[in-house]
Amino acid sequence: MLPLPVKFDQNEWFVILNCVLGYTWLLFVPKRYPRVISILVILFSVTVAIIMDHTIATPPLDLYDINDLKKYELTDVITYFMYSPYALLSVYLFDKLNPNGLYFTVYVIVWSLLAVCLEWLAIFFNVFKFHGWTLLYSFSFYLFVTTLHLKFFQFILRYSRET
Repeated sequence: MLPLPVKFDQNEWFVILNCVLGYTWLLFVPKRYPRVISILVILFSVTVAIIMDHTIATPPLDLYDINDLKKYELTDVITYFMYSPYALLSVYLFDKLNPNGLYFTVYVIVWSLLAVCLEWLAIFFNVFKFHGWTLLYSFSFYLFVTTLHLKFFQFILRYSRET
């Protein structure tokens, strides 16, 4: 079993409140696509977070730490779900607004900037502690991942409508 946090403080509260508030909006928005698509979007965002953390937040790179301990703890698992509500909101609005061409690029940039803002807040509340990583690197990463995430959404949405 994963250890509990040594001290339950601001970073744990930030992660938990972020998840609770983030997922709450789902109760109030009209359904636009099958629930399985939402589940796949959540799994996609969690998978990207896990791959990223295990690639650059562990030795030999070790560019940042998550939460209180250098080793895995329960709050780290919850942290992986912290970005998912925003991923769901981005695809929900993407489906509603249907940005194309230059608007798609602007959409990706805006969501990447929002992700950096959320990450900055997470740094402020000591969820992430950078040593070698910067928010500029994060922005570059979010540009790529947001594009991939939206293309993945388009693919699964098209596939679900064809079947």
